[in-house]
Amino acid sequence: MKKLFKILGVTLLAVIVLIVAAPFFFKDQIAQIIKDKLNASMDAQIDFAEVDLSLFSAFPDARLNIEGVSIINKAPFAGDTLFYGREVKLDLPIGDLFNDASEPIHVNELIVNGAVSRLTVDEEGNSSWDIAKEDTAAVTTEAQTTEEGTGFSFDLKHYELTDTELTYEDKSTQMKFAMSQMNHSGNGDFSLGQSTLDTYTEALVFYTMDGVDYLSGQQVKLDAEILMDLENQKYSFQENKAFINDLELKLDGFVELEDAYTMVDLSFDTPSSDFKNFFAVIPETYRKNLDGITTTGDFTVNGIIKGEVDDTRIPKMDIKISSNNASFKYPDLPKTVTNINIDAQLKNDTGNVDDTYFNVAQTSFNIGSDRISGSAMIKNLTTNMNVDVNAKGNLDFQNLAQAFPLPDGIKLDGKLALDMAAKFDMESIEKERYERISTKGTAGLTEFKYEGDAMTKPLIINKANIDMTTSRIKLEDFDAQTGNTDLKASGTINNLVGFLLQDQDLKGTFNVRSNTLDASDFMTTTEVAPAQKATEQTQTSTSSTTTEAIEIPAFLDANLDFQANRVLYDGLELKNVSGIALVRDETLTLNDVKTDIFDGNIDVNGSVSTKGDTPVFNMALDMKDLDIAKSFEGFDMFKSFVPILKSLQGKINTDITLSGSLDNELSPILSTLAGDAFAQLLTKDINAANNPLLGKLDDKISFIDLDKFDISDITTKLNFKDGAVQVSPFDFNIKGIKATASGKHSLTNEMDYTLALDVPAKYLGKEGASLLSKLQAEDVEKINVPIPVKFSGSFLSPKIDLNLDLAVKNLTNQIIEIQKAKLKDKGEDAVNNAVNDIISGNNPLTGIKDLINGNGTKASDSTKVTTPKDSTGTTKPVSTSTEDKVKEAAGGLIKNLFGKKKTETDTTKTK
Repeated sequence: MKKLFKILGVTLLAVIVLIVAAPFFFKDQIAQIIKDKLNASMDAQIDFAEVDLSLFSAFPDARLNIEGVSIINKAPFAGDTLFYGREVKLDLPIGDLFNDASEPIHVNELIVNGAVSRLTVDEEGNSSWDIAKEDTAAVTTEAQTTEEGTGFSFDLKHYELTDTELTYEDKSTQMKFAMSQMNHSGNGDFSLGQSTLDTYTEALVFYTMDGVDYLSGQQVKLDAEILMDLENQKYSFQENKAFINDLELKLDGFVELEDAYTMVDLSFDTPSSDFKNFFAVIPETYRKNLDGITTTGDFTVNGIIKGEVDDTRIPKMDIKISSNNASFKYPDLPKTVTNINIDAQLKNDTGNVDDTYFNVAQTSFNIGSDRISGSAMIKNLTTNMNVDVNAKGNLDFQNLAQAFPLPDGIKLDGKLALDMAAKFDMESIEKERYERISTKGTAGLTEFKYEGDAMTKPLIINKANIDMTTSRIKLEDFDAQTGNTDLKASGTINNLVGFLLQDQDLKGTFNVRSNTLDASDFMTTTEVAPAQKATEQTQTSTSSTTTEAIEIPAFLDANLDFQANRVLYDGLELKNVSGIALVRDETLTLNDVKTDIFDGNIDVNGSVSTKGDTPVFNMALDMKDLDIAKSFEGFDMFKSFVPILKSLQGKINTDITLSGSLDNELSPILSTLAGDAFAQLLTKDINAANNPLLGKLDDKISFIDLDKFDISDITTKLNFKDGAVQVSPFDFNIKGIKATASGKHSLTNEMDYTLALDVPAKYLGKEGASLLSKLQAEDVEKINVPIPVKFSGSFLSPKIDLNLDLAVKNLTNQIIEIQKAKLKDKGEDAVNNAVNDIISGNNPLTGIKDLINGNGTKASDSTKVTTPKDSTGTTKPVSTSTEDKVKEAAGGLIKNLFGKKKTETDTTKTK
């Protein structure tokens, strides 16, 4: 016995070791078998990221866990993902682990998590899921072919799909059906001929046809027991509950799969007829809390769907929605919505999809004495939809607010009168064939008032009338105001139906007139991070703050011919504003816009766009005769780009081409600006006291009086880039002194400028007169001293550097060169003596005259240089000594000139 127990113990240990080790030995083999079977049976590329095998998780079955399963289509859908599963779990008999590639694998349980499946039919009718390979050698029964061809036998007892997305799109009919956030499970026995499948399904359903959303996220639930007859492929509903949003439906009937078609025989209705069912159909997002609401009357939905379904036919259907003399009242509101009647029907009598129509024979309701009614007939639902709609009635918005809860913060007042009819097809709407759209009737608003988040101030429409008797609807007598703004408008609306039904942009042409238009009245409150101007410090916090932002309407596509007597924008007051504006794609384009401002006028051409996260602009501005002082105070751009304007008085002309980003109030963010400007000053007045730079320059250069500086007609070109201003060289004249200025400065006003002065000798003061008095007048007129002036630091704390050494050297060289030119034939001694005479105040002609008369020292060699001896007996060139004396005298002159204080008696100073 001991030996037997020992053998049993060893055997059990071996089995346990085998069970634990088997996954490691077999999982790669099984993974390859599965991959080979799938690729052999499908005309697609099947792959997965990882495979794990457990013999304990689903004992007595083995559990195969496959991650990252993907099925990628081949032509004609090459590269498209037909299926992706984040995780797929298969429970299968342990014995199937040892099957070879020719034997099927039986699947008892299937769990799929995080799946995405996209089923597509292209324009030629090809289906993306038609990937099964044809088995031309098959001679067995269909069941055998299925089992051996696919390599799997699904004898399921349980299956489930969680967090799944399923999309079906038929591009040939422009139809799209989708279910998202889908969870579906089933318990049954697919190995039996007949059994009951207990299922639960929930999903958000979307359905679009020809760009029109018929279902947009409605929540659908189905809890049902389905009798499965697998031998005859017939599935019959037993106990069940179905929900569309919160509307409960009960289903009855069956679906039977035949070889050539599918037979559908279903009926459904609402278990109750309470009018609260109507509110259950409305998505929860769009309805208020129904607690305490009282209703009368009924609301029912019932229908029959019966017939054969194949590639060309759909089942016949008759679905009715009705309500008779119903009412509802919210507990906290004073008025009741009464006399509610709904008579609508979705029907198809032939099984031809094109014969399906939706008829709203009547819908109407009353609020107090107000009544709204309408009807509609919609045909060709799946092709070019045809619509015939009528609406008529009157509505007081105060009554509406007292009967139906408006969104928080919304207040409405005023009256609507409506009597209209329209006939159109959706193709005409899409292709803007307005001549094929028939409209008639009128609609009007009077004394309308809106308060809400869409506007910062109440919007009051005194009157607005629409005439629909033409192919293009006329807007007449629009008279509105909000805040400080008043507006009057008229024009034509091209596509009101498309705007209301297909989410098209509202297109039209309008004439707009206003006495006052205040841009701040149109700001909206949004959660954004505030843009920083270049002169502001960067905020350390990265969190979003609530700021006001002006946005160009995304729904508007219009041409505006506008005139405004007064426009208030960003602290500016513009007068007599007129021009043409095009609003499209969240972009405002201005053409030939004119306005009076700062005692001058501006012409504007360009665009502003609020489409992106940061608004941008591109503008060309032609400014004429602007008052400099007012412009400097009004334009932040002038303060940063040309701060020296603060010291000028008079007029300015400038052409500016500029682009960059805007802040939430549509003011330029200076650090982003790029462009060019050409400016012309029309002024003779300058006030150096208003500008530290000019004041310091006035103190440095004694012979120029900047207070009497005439700078009229100065022109220059500026370039804006990377947060800096580059000024191209420009020339001007200061009472006979030629000046050239150029350089650049940053938006923090750090500057790097050069002013080159070419000073005539006559402005060198008394010292200059003494130095040059012995030169002939025509020689003095030829002498100009270049004085370079360097500006650095900031405009508020400037640094001025004068290159006096260069000025001294230049003046010295000019004096010597003049004398050399005149006496070059008389000997260098005479030249040197003449220069010395000039410096000492003697008449240089005396020495030259002595030389000519033979009384002076002669040079036996015209090239010989006579060098006097100093006190040590050492000889040095006379020319060098003479040049040093001239340089010393010139240096004293220049330094005294720039170092002396200004006096009223200095007659050499420019005026």
